Amino acid sequence: MANTEKASLLFDIDNTLIDRDAAFTLYLQDFMERNQGAFADEDAARAREDILALDCHGRKDRKLFCQALLHRFPGLSYTADTLWADHMTLPDFVQADKLLGNMLERLSAQYQLMIISNGSASMQGRKLHSAGLTHFFEHIFISAEVGYDKPDLRLYSHALVYCRQAGVVMIGDDYLNDMQPAMALQLKTVFVNPGKIQVPARPDREITGIHELEEALTCLI
Repeated sequence: MANTEKASLLFDIDNTLIDRDAAFTLYLQDFMERNQGAFADEDAARAREDILALDCHGRKDRKLFCQALLHRFPGLSYTADTLWADHMTLPDFVQADKLLGNMLERLSAQYQLMIISNGSASMQGRKLHSAGLTHFFEHIFISAEVGYDKPDLRLYSHALVYCRQAGVVMIGDDYLNDMQPAMALQLKTVFVNPGKIQVPARPDREITGIHELEEALTCLI
């Protein structure tokens, strides 16, 4: 039977396939409720804003994030290690997206679907499981397992070995980690850019959310 796939699609996870910021906000609400004493003398809204800024959409090194959080809120009864262990419950707050699942089902009939993501295998794997998305992807490449972090081109080169199609599209929300390496390797690019931030070199397509991907691909492939 002839292979009718149009291209191989490489997906980022956080804030691309999964609304990681929404999950972190839910986790943070739970965390602050469980540690009310540490925030008793704080304005709750300001404390949330400070923690979200420290988190930096999950892009800040997690050890540095835990250290910075303990420095900002010294009343927290954690060490950096126990705080990280608590943070590992974040995947429990990931919400499934039925519309996304339906879209990936349709795309899987036309494209080879793969994942390329930074992070720990446990954390990222549990996020995908909570979102009900794991089974859509033929290969899942996580930096901690491969040994290289995005934007290192070696992580991309590792994933490209498994791409069946000459046409490869990188889909992600991080210009530095997702778009720039893909463009350097002359891959096609779809930038998930809800804030419409200005970037030095425009990707092939820009979308405000992952649900716009199908339409973007029809114009790209």
